Formats: sequence, C-alpha cells, structure tokens
Amino acid sequence: MNFGRKLKMVLEIKELRHKQFANMLGIPTSTLEGYLNSGKQPDFEVLVKIASMLNVSVDYLLDNNFTPQPNLVSAKELSLIAKLRTFGKTERNIIYFLVDKLYDGSTEGEQDE
Repeated sequence: MNFGRKLKMVLEIKELRHKQFANMLGIPTSTLEGYLNSGKQPDFEVLVKIASMLNVSVDYLLDNNFTPQPNLVSAKELSLIAKLRTFGKTERNIIYFLVDKLYDGSTEGEQDE
C-alpha cells in the first residue's frame, strides 16, 4: 500500500476530513490532496508531523505492510477520552465500572450463542 492510500485509510479511521487535517498540519488542502491522490511525498518535517498528529510511526506510513497499528483511535474515541479526563476520580471509577460491566455482559452473550 502506498503512502497516499495508507494516509487516506488512517484519516478515515480517525474520522478526519482532508480540509480539517490540512489545517491542523498548516498546509494547503491541495498539498494534502497531492499526498493522498497524486503520489506526492511530504518532506521529512511534514512527514514526522503527520505521523505524530495521527499517533502512528513514520515507518508505518511509509512501509508497504498493510497491517494496521493497534493504536489507531478514532476522533470520537479521542473525544470521549478527553471528556473522561475532565471528571474527578470518583466519577471516572463509576464510568470504568459501567464500561467493565457492559463489556462483560457483551462477551457473556457471545459465549451463549
């Protein structure tokens, strides 16, 4: 998988629009579109910034290995994490408890089938 296709895939997983991500990088949307669709490659500084902002390695973006990294987190998940961090310890523990119970319930249901 080439750089542009892999970058496009990661942006989709993270639910980032091209214009939004170009603004985050501080580059014109047309430059990002060139990376995504025209086989253009960013310079090293931009490549490092892309990897850092997407929480993936440069190797991952440049490697032809299709295996996604396990740390790909969607924008929705990042938003939930940010909100969770605003709660106090007691509220977070309640949320952790609820998530654990919901998760345990969903895995028990799968085993019964």
